[in-house]
Amino acid sequence: MPRRERLIRGIPVSHGLALGTVFVYRSSLPDLQERLIKPRETRREVDRFRRAVRGAQRDLTTLYGQVEREMGRAFAEFIDVQLALLTDEDVLTETVRFIEDRGRNAEFAYAETLKRLARPITGSVFKERGLDVVDVGTRVLRHLLGEDFPSLHNLAAGSVIVAHDLPPSEAALLDARIVKGLVLEGGGKTSHTAIMAKAKEIPAVVGVGPVSHEVHDGEQVIVDGYRGMAVLRPTRTRLRAFESDVELHRRQRRSLSRLTAEEPVTLDGKMIDLSANIEFVVEAEAARRYRARGVGLFRTEYIYLAKRRPPTEDEQYALFARVAKMLKPWPVIIRTFDLGGDKVIPGYAEANPFLGWRALRLCFDNPELLKGQIRAVLRASSVGNVKLMFPMVSTLDELRRAKRIVEDAKRELKRDGIRFDRQMEIGVMIETPSAALTADRIAAECSFLSVGSNDLTQYTLAVDRANERVAPLYDNLHPAVLQLIGRTVEAAHRAGIWVGLCGEFASDPLGVLVLLGLGIDELSVAPGLLAETKRIIRSIDAGSASEVVAETLRLGTAREVKRLLSHELHVRFPKLAQSLALFRDGGGDGDDGQ
Repeated sequence: MPRRERLIRGIPVSHGLALGTVFVYRSSLPDLQERLIKPRETRREVDRFRRAVRGAQRDLTTLYGQVEREMGRAFAEFIDVQLALLTDEDVLTETVRFIEDRGRNAEFAYAETLKRLARPITGSVFKERGLDVVDVGTRVLRHLLGEDFPSLHNLAAGSVIVAHDLPPSEAALLDARIVKGLVLEGGGKTSHTAIMAKAKEIPAVVGVGPVSHEVHDGEQVIVDGYRGMAVLRPTRTRLRAFESDVELHRRQRRSLSRLTAEEPVTLDGKMIDLSANIEFVVEAEAARRYRARGVGLFRTEYIYLAKRRPPTEDEQYALFARVAKMLKPWPVIIRTFDLGGDKVIPGYAEANPFLGWRALRLCFDNPELLKGQIRAVLRASSVGNVKLMFPMVSTLDELRRAKRIVEDAKRELKRDGIRFDRQMEIGVMIETPSAALTADRIAAECSFLSVGSNDLTQYTLAVDRANERVAPLYDNLHPAVLQLIGRTVEAAHRAGIWVGLCGEFASDPLGVLVLLGLGIDELSVAPGLLAETKRIIRSIDAGSASEVVAETLRLGTAREVKRLLSHELHVRFPKLAQSLALFRDGGGDGDDGQ
């Protein structure tokens, strides 16, 4: 009997539509054949093991160069962690001892040593690095056995990978020409695999739960990276609908490509600074290619997450300076570490992470971490148009405290004769209701404001958007959220500074309509959404939009707001109404202050 269609839902982490055949990847150290060896074979087994380690070292060194070229040095340095695990003296010594004392074959001795040391023992170098251990271990075992298990190196074109997660070295080598999509049982928006998929524009859905046991290699699967779902064994009806969606998106992409050289200006002549949200060098390159007017949000916490350790000042400076030079003369707004929440670092444990020790709060308790980053940003300001932005400011006291650290960093650099832009602008992300309600006071003490709509909505409505039980309550168009954004815009303009928005609201057609009506000056979106957002901007008359928004602010529910906006959209902006098909549920940027 044919197996039935199965629809599974998860978290969208990389946009796009894909149809391919399943390749199930199982990442675990294999149970290897235990073989007794004779005393005279001991030396040969030890030599085999050491050659395999050297071979794995060569592999990782080559991989480092490739990842550095594609993603930048900061991300490639996760390989340093793997090299440290590979050459860890405990592993090498224990494996050789296992071979010599127990008289067992090299591959069995090595696998058993790793399994023992990989247990989460307090203080162990292996704690919280299980995936890296499996990754390194499998690489050495491949050299020992001359086998490719499990590996994506010989993957057939058109494959959709279904896995619990991918080891970092496999994720780093994902090839969009071969891999059509990813469906992961675990993971989140900050996993290596999710980050790589997004950077390489491979449609991906994560957090789908246990499904790998019920799919088989070669089965058809659809991946919808907009809605955050996958369809296993799709029916003919589903396939026809998918083909229609793909053709629609293909036509839209062709029409959008013609907009690259056009300016993001409204029908009545208002210029909007349309910028890009980035994490990696490859995204900065995409932003330049799509003619972004700079970087509105450079998320820096991924440098930390990629390294599994705090990055040094020099490491951060090298990355910031590279991006600043690449985008010059356009501005690059660098946000200080927004660690915590769902961006978990080793040793981080919070009962309520989104309302606890996060972002500036965490950095204030790690002053050297924050000052080192601020020094790196200041140094980069000498080679490009760099601005600094603080996340999760909830009180004016926090802004003032952060600015004092900036002044300390400036004095140190000046003392040491290190160049920096002494007039570098400092801005604040408005992500909490307290910040929005005191935006006039905050605006008086900084150079710009940037609304983080994802977090602002989450905190205003008391809704964890990752919680499926309450996710339907999360809505950027709730009147309370719109009023807070409007209040922020008015406060910024009264203070004579500009205000932007860098959440997924910035690429939603109704969102852009509302934001232009509220008087926003800048929008920042994922590089892949720049052209789509530009088309929306060019389809709107800002004056008419302000009239529509004035009516929405008198309404009481998000449903009423949507009904009014949808009606006015078709009456006043018919061209924009036609572009609504571009966007899907969950098809926004997916991260602002998060």
